[in-house]
Formats: sequence, structure tokens, C-alpha cells
Amino acid sequence: MREKLFKTRDIFIILAIVIIATTAIFLLQPKQKGNVAVVTYNGSVIMEIDLGKDAVYHIDADLPVTLEVIDGRIRFIDPQCPDKLCEGFGLIGEEYEYAICMPAKVSVQIKSA
Repeated sequence: MREKLFKTRDIFIILAIVIIATTAIFLLQPKQKGNVAVVTYNGSVIMEIDLGKDAVYHIDADLPVTLEVIDGRIRFIDPQCPDKLCEGFGLIGEEYEYAICMPAKVSVQIKSA
């Protein structure tokens, strides 16, 4: 007598694993799509940056700063301030995250579009 490769119970277990894995992949996707970075200088909004497009932005502030957008997140790069603390914020992209360069008086806050 020939034995079945999979029993009915095995098929249900495999289907359950596939459904759970697929659901987890969709639920754990980064929620950065559609977010924008609101850039302020000296307390006034000077631009909103779409985080869906990789780019580099140069801002002439009290001290020049450069912002880089990568994969839906943004960061300060090559700041001209003496302590370079703003680089320590790293890449931000989730709603309500922020980064500030105090000497340049520039801040970046993430908001949903």
C-alpha cells in the first residue's frame, strides 16, 4: 500500500503557517510611506520634503546644513557646526521623530502626509 506524502492535518498546518507568515510580513512593513519631513529654520517652516524620493538638500542657515533622504528616512550629513551632534540623531522616518541642529537653528520633524 502506498503512503500519502502529506496527511490532511499536515496540509492545514502548512496553510496556517503560510497565512501567518504572509500576515506578519504585511503588518511589519515600515509605515514610512507617505511621511514627509517638515524642515524649520529659526522657528519657521521653510520646506516639506517627500520621504518617498531619495535626494540631498542643502540649506543655507546660520551654518549650512545638508539633509539626505534614503529609503523613506532622512538625516543630517556633513554639518558645519562644531559639535556635529545633529548627525547623532541618525536616520529618522517614523511619524513624530525629530532631529535638530541647534547651532544652525534647523530642525526636522516627521509628519504623515
